[in-house]
Amino acid sequence: MLRRLFASLPLLLLGSVQAAPETLNLMTSYPQAVVAQFEAAFERAHPELRLNILWRMPNDARDYLMQPEQGGVDVLWMPSQRTFRALKAAGALGPIGIERSGLPKQIGQTALADPDGYYLASEIAGYGLLLNPARLAALGVTEPRGWDDLHDPRLAGEVVLPIPSGVGYAPMLVDLLLQSRGWAAGWASWRAIAVNSRLVGTRGNFASEEVVSGRAAVGLTMDFFATASLAEGAEGRFVYPAEDAFNPAHIAITAATPRRAAAEAFVTFVLSAEGQRLLFHPSIRKLPIRPAVYAEAPAGYANPFELAARSAYDEGLGLARRELVSELFDAAITRLHRELQEAHRLLAEAQRRHADDPGAEPLLARARSALDALPLDAPADDDATLRACATRHDSPEAETQCAAAGARWQAFFAARYSEASAIARGLLGDAAMGLNSATPEVRR
Repeated sequence: MLRRLFASLPLLLLGSVQAAPETLNLMTSYPQAVVAQFEAAFERAHPELRLNILWRMPNDARDYLMQPEQGGVDVLWMPSQRTFRALKAAGALGPIGIERSGLPKQIGQTALADPDGYYLASEIAGYGLLLNPARLAALGVTEPRGWDDLHDPRLAGEVVLPIPSGVGYAPMLVDLLLQSRGWAAGWASWRAIAVNSRLVGTRGNFASEEVVSGRAAVGLTMDFFATASLAEGAEGRFVYPAEDAFNPAHIAITAATPRRAAAEAFVTFVLSAEGQRLLFHPSIRKLPIRPAVYAEAPAGYANPFELAARSAYDEGLGLARRELVSELFDAAITRLHRELQEAHRLLAEAQRRHADDPGAEPLLARARSALDALPLDAPADDDATLRACATRHDSPEAETQCAAAGARWQAFFAARYSEASAIARGLLGDAAMGLNSATPEVRR
């Protein structure tokens, strides 16, 4: 009997080794609160697999995954389409061969899957306004519902506006109005909003923090930053304007993974109905990309597939001109914020004082034209400056060319703002001396 037991011991040990869970290496930028929910649910569904989490921000992921063996990473999961596009172009991603029934190909005009199948959307985030109702009421301002409501002069200094060159989600935020209204009208809208704004170039959730803390009335932000703040009990309300865009996060499998079956099991789980329902969890509160699960959403939960029906945002166009838009924003607004505010304030007062003076209208029109002037039309695909800005982070020559264009644009705007201020001062006479412009607050 003992001989039989000892004889079988190696087989028992071998079976124990063979039954040990396989480790899958996941690189992500999602916070612990998100990853922990998916990790626990996935390992319950797949007891034969275990996740090993490697946290990296999108800017670091590209270099890491270009290492030999791609640093051992099997799956990449984060919100940054630029990173996924760059890794696909570098041959660092492998095709995902999973069942995709029930997963839409796009939301509005925004694709939810790489056309060649190298990465897939895993959730969506929308843009909008986080409001502090108590602060708005104290200011006597009706709660804004759209972008134009932010032009109200009573909101001076009460709007938190992220700088696109400093906050990762902000270029798409700026571009959505350029697309929905057209290049010239879109820039006019952003400059009017900027007049009432405090500019921030720090963390993406900074705008939300300023609003829920009561230090600002309105923050321009993404829904998941807002809902994360509100889920902690803060007072506020998030509004999706009619003109909006939805930005997908993605998931992909590395080209070098030796664990493709396990990697596809994780991707399948994240995109399954079970995985997508996890996004409703109070500690996550993100928007699923599987439309059917919204039937089980908590009361009042936004459905982006309904909201996006009114959006025509072209994500490909936005990505192509992302860097140019950021550089132009800096030239027109970030680096000349005080001059822009002063010109607008002087012109508004001149228009008020000369509202019944037909003789002043030609001068007022000249000042308005100067404030709305742009140094370039919407760039075409073959525009040299567009190409230089798009590749500025990869080429010192391109960086020099894009920065030089920004300097020229800044000089253009500075001259136009000065012209508008001079005209307004001429119309106001001595009264202009009593108008002091507020010093902008820029946080980087």
